[in-house]
Amino acid sequence: MKNDVVVKVANFVWFQTIWWLVILFQNQAVLAVVGLLILWLWFSTERQNDLKLMASMFVIGTLIDTALTVSGVFIFTEAQANISLLPIPIWLSLLWAGFAGTVYHSLTVFKGRPLLAALGGAIFAPLSYIAGANFDAVELGFSVPVTFVIIGIVWSIAFPFCFYLSTVFVSSDTQK
Repeated sequence: MKNDVVVKVANFVWFQTIWWLVILFQNQAVLAVVGLLILWLWFSTERQNDLKLMASMFVIGTLIDTALTVSGVFIFTEAQANISLLPIPIWLSLLWAGFAGTVYHSLTVFKGRPLLAALGGAIFAPLSYIAGANFDAVELGFSVPVTFVIIGIVWSIAFPFCFYLSTVFVSSDTQK
């Protein structure tokens, strides 16, 4: 039990470090964030599942935030997105991978509780994006209330989907 709490706290601190790095330093934080992602995978007790989920959510999150950017919800300057082939910066995609690295660890309270996950995603994800906008990591294309609702709807689906994927990956491991 004690070790489990240590892992949860370490995972929480790890993700918060990634969040602050990308929000404060954006593209300048990319190498540090990649290093932190690798470091987590090195120490994780769920290495294979973390890797699968992190890679999957890197792609899915990139598609989601690209759609939100193309639709005008987010606005990134060319300088912010200059090391990415997409309209979003690579650090935002890496943030999705980091977020996925919390699913098997510090966010297990949401496991098996899709309604709670939907509610958590609907409330806390918009707050995270709006906080990022307050630090000039992203510009919001709509008013804060409208942006909150749009991101809330998206994340009320995306967050439970992360947990669904996590159970699929665990199930595929146990069937081998």
